[in-house]
Amino acid sequence: MFQEVFCLSFFIFYLVLSLLSVCTAYSNVYLKCSQVNFTSMTPYESNVNSLFTSLVDSASIYNFNKFETSPQNDGVYGLFQCRGDLSSPNCKECVASSVGQLKTTCSLSIGGEIQLEECFVKYDDTSFFGAQDKMEVCRKCGPSIGYDSDVLNRIDGALAYLVGGNGQYFRGGDFGSIQGVAQCVQDLSLSDCQDCLAEASGRLRSECETSTWGDMYLGKCYIRYADQGNGLVNNGNSTSNSSNSRASKDDIMKWIGYIIAAVVTALGAGVGVTFACKNTNKNKNANENKNSIENRNDNIIRNYNIFQNDVKRANENADNAKDTAGKAMDAADKAEKKAKEAEKKAEEAEKKAKKAEERKVLQYPNYPEQMPPTYNYYYSDPNSNGCSVM
Repeated sequence: MFQEVFCLSFFIFYLVLSLLSVCTAYSNVYLKCSQVNFTSMTPYESNVNSLFTSLVDSASIYNFNKFETSPQNDGVYGLFQCRGDLSSPNCKECVASSVGQLKTTCSLSIGGEIQLEECFVKYDDTSFFGAQDKMEVCRKCGPSIGYDSDVLNRIDGALAYLVGGNGQYFRGGDFGSIQGVAQCVQDLSLSDCQDCLAEASGRLRSECETSTWGDMYLGKCYIRYADQGNGLVNNGNSTSNSSNSRASKDDIMKWIGYIIAAVVTALGAGVGVTFACKNTNKNKNANENKNSIENRNDNIIRNYNIFQNDVKRANENADNAKDTAGKAMDAADKAEKKAKEAEKKAEEAEKKAKKAEERKVLQYPNYPEQMPPTYNYYYSDPNSNGCSVM
């Protein structure tokens, strides 16, 4: 039993240290490397390394800067930008982490870019400074909240506020339970920045229509929102939750001491910890299953409502078609009745003509050679004594 408790405690200790390592790291959003490579041990490689050094050094002072190295020969262009609420030390740490990942992942690529939660770094062999780039790079949508008009209206209000900008490259804010943040790369003009954010906001509302949170990253800007907190900033001047989550080195050492003390205590209560972990896992799984079921129920209700609307429209279309068909049948019946009446009149006229013909033949056997006699009609002229031939 003691051996099992010791192994369990050691595992907990290792797990907590791993979690501390993860929590103090910077979260990647995306990383891209050019498919074109340069040759190692060339001037271009030296220029790339020089650019990376300049980016990291500058990040200790500024939250944005751009550089070009040897533009006339094997030139390299690059820039960095930290989130608007990030402190200078944290900005430098983030840029250094980004550069390290680019060196490892894009080691021989002529260009690459990386977006972390806290900063953005990009380099290439051709200048991209000031160029608009509204290509979608990354999109994330949270679970659906259904058509809750109150929440959706607050989301629309938050996004409209973020897009407005008021001459700012970075903006954060909250509308009730909705938190949001937006930022452009500062090599853009303010008008291009607003245009980029408007495009990102439109795509975000279209793709994440009823989501509790959503992120939309374009080439030169991004916009994000979350309901009831999603690790985003509360306002433009505050420190973000994600940056607050990174403890200083002294804090980390203090927490390691706390963890060691907790592990020693756990040695005497291993069995209880085991049962507690099992119960916690069960409760966690139950909560996850409950949330999954609720999400499925929301989707079922939404799909059922859509189905009902489709059925209603189909019934209306069927009724309209039925009315149109009834009117067409009535018109056809009337036309048929008129045709029969016309046919009947034609038959009667034909019969009358035939009888008239027969009477003429009987009266004048040599008809039409023999014509009936011509008669002269007279009228009396009141001013004369006789009749005048007309």
